[in-house]
Amino acid sequence: MSGMNHLYKNVKGQKKEDYFDDYLMVMDRMDWSQYDHTTWPCADMSFPDIDENELSDVWPYKPDLSEPHWINLNGLRSGIKRYGYLQKFKLPESVENMKFEEAKTLLNGIAALKESDPTNFNSEIAKHNFTEEKHFLWAVEVYKSSEAEAYGEAEAALTKTNEALDAKMNEAVDAAKAGGQLDPIKGIDMDTWAAANAKLTNGMGLEEVLSIVGTEKPIWDEVSAEWNARMAQDTTHAIMKVYGDAFVNSDIGKFASSSATTSSAPSNDNDSAEKVKQDFELYIKIMCHQNAGASQGKDAQSILQEYGLTVTDWSNVSAHWSGQMATDLRLATSMGELMTKYSTEFATGNVGDEISF
Repeated sequence: MSGMNHLYKNVKGQKKEDYFDDYLMVMDRMDWSQYDHTTWPCADMSFPDIDENELSDVWPYKPDLSEPHWINLNGLRSGIKRYGYLQKFKLPESVENMKFEEAKTLLNGIAALKESDPTNFNSEIAKHNFTEEKHFLWAVEVYKSSEAEAYGEAEAALTKTNEALDAKMNEAVDAAKAGGQLDPIKGIDMDTWAAANAKLTNGMGLEEVLSIVGTEKPIWDEVSAEWNARMAQDTTHAIMKVYGDAFVNSDIGKFASSSATTSSAPSNDNDSAEKVKQDFELYIKIMCHQNAGASQGKDAQSILQEYGLTVTDWSNVSAHWSGQMATDLRLATSMGELMTKYSTEFATGNVGDEISF
């Protein structure tokens, strides 16, 4: 390999553009038929991980991009995928010919044997034509990466669509404001009316709400009728959007003052609500519990209370998870499975029994 060393130089600490022209100038002198990446001067066949934050020695660029070369090796700086790339691992034909979900299930099943049944684990990887354990682990990582990449692409497309829809809705809201559809009615603006309704829904007394708003019941009834009429006539749903935002975040305007904080008002510090915001499966469980309860004539609010939640807490939690599902397809994908699980669970017994939170 000594005759090939003219192409190698230590470029540690340099960027590609600092030495790439030199490589192009000497590539014609390289006898690529003699090239062996395992004996190249900077090759380390123990495959140490490369510091993610450090520019490192590179392996030579080669015209045949199907072979290992420096672009890939510095892109795959660590882990089993880097090892597999250098070893030129391929998926066994039997696995490669499977549908994606089928192959993923198979690989996960074999991987589960690694700790529970090592002997059977080794026989299974041999059975499916993996040459060694690292070959199998490489395949698992390849499928994980492919799935993550597919989800990432789908989520990016979904995010782009949602951004376009949000922009369109914001335009509709601006148009509604410009057209006077969001002008206050008898001094009560949409945010105040929506926040007041949220407090009423959560159990705050009407007299207290009217006192905070600074109005009387006849005027309140007239204002409510007019706001409802405007929403019904709004085909763009812009008014409903403004209403929903204020309803979910009801500690605004007149209701943000200390006089609006009562024992019946929703608490932003509700530990139960925060717990549900951290647990998607629990959120689906409560949703199914309410659905099953409704079929048995039970009040949804009473079911929420069993979980330590108010109606407004549930609105906040639902808004949180709706936003998460809009950008994370994995949540939306798992939702159907979880709903089947808990719908079946609550259908087999009396709703309200054996609550575990």
